[in-house]
Amino acid sequence: MKRRDFLLAASGVAGGTAAAAAPAGAQQTTTSGGGNQSGGNGTGGNQTSGGGNQSSGNQSSGNKSQGGGGGGGGGPTKTVKVGPGGNLTFEPSEVTIPPGGTIKWVWESNTHNVVPESQPSGSSWQGSPGAPSKTYDSGYTYSHTFDTPGEYAYFCQPHKSAGMTGTITVGSAGGGGGGAAEEADPEEMGVPFQAHYVGIATILMMVVSLIYTFFFLKYGESAHTSGGNR
Repeated sequence: MKRRDFLLAASGVAGGTAAAAAPAGAQQTTTSGGGNQSGGNGTGGNQTSGGGNQSSGNQSSGNKSQGGGGGGGGGPTKTVKVGPGGNLTFEPSEVTIPPGGTIKWVWESNTHNVVPESQPSGSSWQGSPGAPSKTYDSGYTYSHTFDTPGEYAYFCQPHKSAGMTGTITVGSAGGGGGGAAEEADPEEMGVPFQAHYVGIATILMMVVSLIYTFFFLKYGESAHTSGGNR
């Protein structure tokens, strides 16, 4: 057999072996990851079930808050001070929370209320209990859990002209959905991170093998060998 034919055949065998090794390694990794996925699915199922409970809890909490300041749902709770130090302001006046988050208003001065001015379609937030003219004094608290993404605007009716207004953003800062999706972690998907190194190493080995064979065939043969082949 000629040297050129032998080297070409050898490089083809090496490339085929490396290509076959990559799926095999990936298959082994996937099999190992199967147990992880099974565990992840079990956890995911619990989270889904928990999400259903939270949704139910949020609706219940929303009903309580309409009745006079019930607790929040399963999301985070942020506090807004009403008239702190006697000032005609909400502090902070702008708040961002995820869907299912709760806002708790705490009165620190007298004669204030929370009246919705605008809210997303599908939301039924009614503000502090009672008619828009009903106010509350220092020490009163009112909470509401927000499930519908979007922007909410509200004000204190007796002091709206003085600039006592506030906004709530539910979801991402730009409104709409609940924020950008996070990039999936390969280990969370059930594939150990080492599998990526196996694939990269296999591709590099194939490329180096082909480059070496090309240069050896082009420059490595002697004049006698070339003449004999001809």
